[in-house]
Amino acid sequence: MFSTQDWIDRLEARLRDPLPGLEAQFLMAPEARRNLDNAKNFRVPPDAKRSAVLMLLYPGAEGMCVPLIERAAYDGVHSRQIGLPGGQVEPGDASHFDTALREAEEEIGVRRDQVRVLGRLSPLYIPPSNFHVQPVLGVLDARPAFALDPVEVASLIEAPIWPLLDGHFSGSSKVQSRGGQFEVPSFTIRGHVVWGATAMMLSELVVVLKGLRGE
Repeated sequence: MFSTQDWIDRLEARLRDPLPGLEAQFLMAPEARRNLDNAKNFRVPPDAKRSAVLMLLYPGAEGMCVPLIERAAYDGVHSRQIGLPGGQVEPGDASHFDTALREAEEEIGVRRDQVRVLGRLSPLYIPPSNFHVQPVLGVLDARPAFALDPVEVASLIEAPIWPLLDGHFSGSSKVQSRGGQFEVPSFTIRGHVVWGATAMMLSELVVVLKGLRGE
């Protein structure tokens, strides 16, 4: 079903309608994050860094997949965390779509001219790094020949979509953050704990795809 042209067309059309947004993201949000977004005076800071990530759907060995990356170790708040390929908007980028495609090509070797861009999900602010992230959804009709940038990417995790939708990866995990240990909602995919902003963005994708399945 997922690989048919009709299904992809319906997904593209769905992304033009109002999105589930925070309600869907909150399903996988840590408690502190829910409290922040619910605060009446919360606003995305004007100096937030504009960025974009690519959620790339493609057929893999276990059905449709989306690639996640394990960030390389570096002196920063997201060192070794699991995320989506992407990064900060650069002056030459004409849109968030350009940013997401450029970054995916640089980080995991996906050729931007081969990706069909379907649309976008809801933007999300990440307080620890002051990034305002725009998730972009794209699709390929075949598994790409991944080529990882070793400076930025430690490993690639190919997350199968259908088990994600069926709740097989959902749960909670204890994570270390800002000098403390916290219990947070998470996906555990191929032994990797996915939490925080990445889990929140995936959560909205799950809600959208479940809607297309009639759930």
